[in-house]
Amino acid sequence: MSIVLSARDIHKVYHTSSGDVPALNGISCDFERGLFYAIIGRSGSGKSTLLHILGGLDRPTRGQVLVDGKDICSLSDGQMAIFRRRHMGFVFQQFNLLEEYNVKNNICMPLKLDGRKPDPRFYAEVLDTLGLKEKVKKYPSELSGGQQQRAAIARSVLSKPALIIADEPTGNLDKKTGDTVLELLTTCAARFGQTLIVVTHDPQIAKKADRIICIEDGRIVEKE
Repeated sequence: MSIVLSARDIHKVYHTSSGDVPALNGISCDFERGLFYAIIGRSGSGKSTLLHILGGLDRPTRGQVLVDGKDICSLSDGQMAIFRRRHMGFVFQQFNLLEEYNVKNNICMPLKLDGRKPDPRFYAEVLDTLGLKEKVKKYPSELSGGQQQRAAIARSVLSKPALIIADEPTGNLDKKTGDTVLELLTTCAARFGQTLIVVTHDPQIAKKADRIICIEDGRIVEKE
């Protein structure tokens, strides 16, 4: 399989009033197209920091992040925002839906910001896969937590990005709902040929991944 994302010698240092705090210490790893990766580690190990840098939501102090060979760390903030909209989808523990918009508008928001319209056939397929056909006119406050996360997943895949970045996507859900949401997330990524990268503290979620990357004290200590 081809490599869609590469991290090269990633370092991240946070500058605080009490001194420098190293979060990542020379991480290098590759992500193959179409696979499901779980990034695991204890709280404070640096796994979420790594995920945010891989997704262009934060910048490394040193190192490169290559998406299809393009160094996204060299992009301006404006260029980075456009690149994220076109090449990445995000799912977070907090659903991050806009309360003033219905489900359809929330799902289509990244495309709208990019001046594009959804592919009608693909839009219908996404709704069908995620069981949202009857919910498109509902507002977030009218949905359960699981339904809101399904809408967030639909939003992440609709622009057909190469990468789906998920940070504890089941963290705010009960186990049964969380299992369902994870299954839907992995199904969508596999069905639409996307690379899925999930940060999780749940070993049961990690066991379902194609590859596991374990982070400790800002370093990769194990790959499976």
